[in-house]
Amino acid sequence: MSSRFIDLRSDTAPCPTPAMREAMLRAEVGDDLLGEDPTVNALLERAAGLFGKEAALFVPSGTQANQIAIKAYTQPGEEVVADSKCHPFRSEAGAPSVISGIQFAFVQADRGVFSRREAQAALRPAGGLGPHTALLWVENTHNAGGGQVFPLERMEELRSLSRERGIPLHMDGARIFNAVVASGIAPGEWGGRCDSLSFCLSKGLGCPVGSVLIGSRAFIAKAHRIRKILGGGWRQAGILAAAGLYALEHNVERLAEDHANAQRFAELTAGIPGVRHVFPTTPTNIVFLDVAESGRTAEEVNARLTERGAALSVFGATTLRAVTHLDVSRREVEEAARSLAEAAA
Repeated sequence: MSSRFIDLRSDTAPCPTPAMREAMLRAEVGDDLLGEDPTVNALLERAAGLFGKEAALFVPSGTQANQIAIKAYTQPGEEVVADSKCHPFRSEAGAPSVISGIQFAFVQADRGVFSRREAQAALRPAGGLGPHTALLWVENTHNAGGGQVFPLERMEELRSLSRERGIPLHMDGARIFNAVVASGIAPGEWGGRCDSLSFCLSKGLGCPVGSVLIGSRAFIAKAHRIRKILGGGWRQAGILAAAGLYALEHNVERLAEDHANAQRFAELTAGIPGVRHVFPTTPTNIVFLDVAESGRTAEEVNARLTERGAALSVFGATTLRAVTHLDVSRREVEEAARSLAEAAA
């Protein structure tokens, strides 16, 4: 049995490694709110370059990155076209309506993936009495879709539609590097299919905090002001940006290990009585399980699992989510699967 707790609740679980801490300790800093932190500036230049964009902005969280993007592109009363399980709608405390006064128009999607035709059906006609469609929104990889990668060809379809209709396309790429590693498609290819995007440093990349929002200079200038409105301005943030630079250098390619561990967890849990997989495949690092047939709730199964030294996250009355990351080994994933079998019995 593992001597430490096996935390599969989220890929936000990892703590900075000693090498990352050393990079943070040695970071050169300045006042980022004034654009004078050299380490933050280096991170922003690196991020924008990776995705083929003009500029970037360092923000405290993925939620703030999403809310800045929505507010930058919309006016109160307008509409954002997205799938019904997108993170801003499902997991951001109602922020789109509170901060930007917008509503969502939902598309028919499969694990968060939708086509041009499906998006087009959700667009409002010009000059109609309904709200104005201001923004197209995709999530890649898709959290509630079990880590599904949004196919590049679908992104190309949506990019074409957005240009035809003059509607910007934003990608919530909190886990975009999982998509990069799983698909073998370079960051610049993804960046070329949207107007703007964000990625999270504190998920699979193992940083303590932070996300990066990327787009045109005009978009980022507007985003900079909105960040200030939301209380997200930094001062000597280079200590945190140094972790991001380290992660981009050392923690991207190793995401393949997380994907392999998730697939192993999926294999081992597939035959557990009373447990079934919500999705048939495991594209990246997320596995959803339904425990209804065990006769227990997700809370009950997870409590029993916690007693055995591991934990998943509760995602519904009978739904659990497991997320692999750099702090969980293959052996620990296998042990967690065995413990889950006991917990569901």
